[in-house]
Amino acid sequence: MKSYYTILLIVGITSLFASFLPILLKKFRISFTIPLLFLGGFLFFLETPLPWPDPVWDIDMTLKFSELVVIISLMVAGLKIGLNYSWKEWRNPLRLLCITMPLFMLIVFLISYYLLNFNGPVALLLAAILAPTDPALASEIQLNKKQTVATKNVGIQYNLTAEAGLNDGLAFPFVFLAILWSKNENLGINEWKEWIWYYMFFKIIVGVLVGIVIGFSYSYFTKKLAQYNILKIHQAFVAISLTLISYGLAEILDGYGFLSVFLAGLFAHYHQHTNNETTENEPSLGFITNVEKFLIIFWMIFFGGSIIGGILNFNSILTLLFCVFLVLVARPLMGYISLYKSGLGSKEKWAISFFGIRGIGSVFYLTYAIKHGDFNDINPVFSIVAFIILLSIVLHGITTKRLIPKIKNK
Repeated sequence: MKSYYTILLIVGITSLFASFLPILLKKFRISFTIPLLFLGGFLFFLETPLPWPDPVWDIDMTLKFSELVVIISLMVAGLKIGLNYSWKEWRNPLRLLCITMPLFMLIVFLISYYLLNFNGPVALLLAAILAPTDPALASEIQLNKKQTVATKNVGIQYNLTAEAGLNDGLAFPFVFLAILWSKNENLGINEWKEWIWYYMFFKIIVGVLVGIVIGFSYSYFTKKLAQYNILKIHQAFVAISLTLISYGLAEILDGYGFLSVFLAGLFAHYHQHTNNETTENEPSLGFITNVEKFLIIFWMIFFGGSIIGGILNFNSILTLLFCVFLVLVARPLMGYISLYKSGLGSKEKWAISFFGIRGIGSVFYLTYAIKHGDFNDINPVFSIVAFIILLSIVLHGITTKRLIPKIKNK
């Protein structure tokens, strides 16, 4: 019984500590995730009674917790962007999605297969789970408020937010391809047909449609009710509700819930946007953003503990060099290539390319694939993913608040 109260005490102290972090970190200009990483390691060292990894992450708990963090972050991203951007302004994030992500996946696969000697399914899985930019851990360098047509950001913050909102859902087909491969010696014509029809088209289309319908419906009904002055709702709960409804319905219908959540966030302001109005009926960003930060705090605590607990122990010198190459060379270079003739300045292009943070989404994909696939010798993948996330947290956490203010956004 005392261990239960100890956990309550730890949760209380940790959340209070995180509340004061903005004051403490203002002088040092580092991300709030870095102190939490160290705190998690310290709590593990003290052997506090938390469900620590031993040494790899528990699949079921990590899967569900990471899933929750990601969908909350996707709703936040969607609500911030809204429908304030033209097709021309969506081109740059789509460049990152359609050029950077496939090129990055190809590099990861080739190195994993030919140099690290992973088998085909594991190499493909690693390529898929490392491809997306994380919407949660990258929140500090993304849009910090809801955009408007008049004051919208179209530079670094917008591009990273839009990329993270889309690529978490669109990396999923390749995770499923790796799962299919893991259950078959080879990918035959039947597997390719199933993958293209079901995982590439059907699930994406369902995910997109569900998200648009949920967001549009909320916007339509609140607009109609407001006309009769009978609308009194708890704004704080709306964004969370839309997140769970769009994600749950999409998954029930076999669509990609990540895409649904992001699109529901985009279309939740549809009627207010088309009528150029701002009303008190819009989903509140404040509450869901605080929920997002609260969840990230405890995800970081467990991640910090896992580092001390041995999650990195399956790495070799070669895999460590591979991770450094991906973070410092492959992603920045592929990102910059995709933004060629994008209309952005050189510094902006390098910043967008450099700040492709890997994080919680990769952990979700990894645990999902292990649970549903049949992969062999997966422990090195845990270590590679963990080290890349650690690199991303530390490197980007130290540089973000120093570099971004020096780069002029449009």
